[in-house]
Amino acid sequence: MTTAPISALLGSAARAPFVLFKQFRPHRPIHSEGVGLDGVLTRTGGGTSGIRWIDEVGEDPVRARFSRSAGFPQGWPDILGLALRCPVPPSGQMEGRSDGRADILLATAGSGRISRFVPTFHRYVPGGAFASFMPYRGLNGPVLVAAHPEPRTERLPARLDRFRSSVAAEPWVLGLYWATPLGPWRRFGTVELGPGVPFGDDERFDPLLNVPTGAENYEWTYRLREPSYTLARVPGRRSGRA
Repeated sequence: MTTAPISALLGSAARAPFVLFKQFRPHRPIHSEGVGLDGVLTRTGGGTSGIRWIDEVGEDPVRARFSRSAGFPQGWPDILGLALRCPVPPSGQMEGRSDGRADILLATAGSGRISRFVPTFHRYVPGGAFASFMPYRGLNGPVLVAAHPEPRTERLPARLDRFRSSVAAEPWVLGLYWATPLGPWRRFGTVELGPGVPFGDDERFDPLLNVPTGAENYEWTYRLREPSYTLARVPGRRSGRA
């Protein structure tokens, strides 16, 4: 039995909350407020994921955005998000792509074989995983990506104004990992981030089109995410930056 009808139905169901949130947050239904970050992403190479971007050595400038998913009042627990934007060389672009970037979306989750698929709420930035939840398709099968913050001298707050001040005083360093859906995490790189240029309301992360070199999205993951992402990209009425 094909999974197409099921994933399409679930994708339509997932769109419903976005319709409601967009009435109050016309530009970004979720992750409406965030902190722009700039830094460097270094890949050590030598992996066997089957995705070139993970398995090959490289160093790239990276833009990033730290955000709170549900937009609860500052100080309340929330699902925390980290979006990474990395350049992709022309030779790594897939057919139909012309923007030259990879957008990787991560959110706080558990680190275990099952809990890595469960979002988690936090008042402070945890030491555990920021996970991709949805797998990429590599030459060797499905691949998840995660970022694990390195230890800091002081706890990193999730309140956005305090977060920005903290990373200005001490850069935010995270280890980058990959895994098969139920396999162990394997480190493949490091990203170091500090305060950067804010993202405008017209700047969108698109993980469906902008994938890392050598990776693809599964059709079922595309069907699950596309209705919500299409709605989120509809222009809002106000302007701002975050």
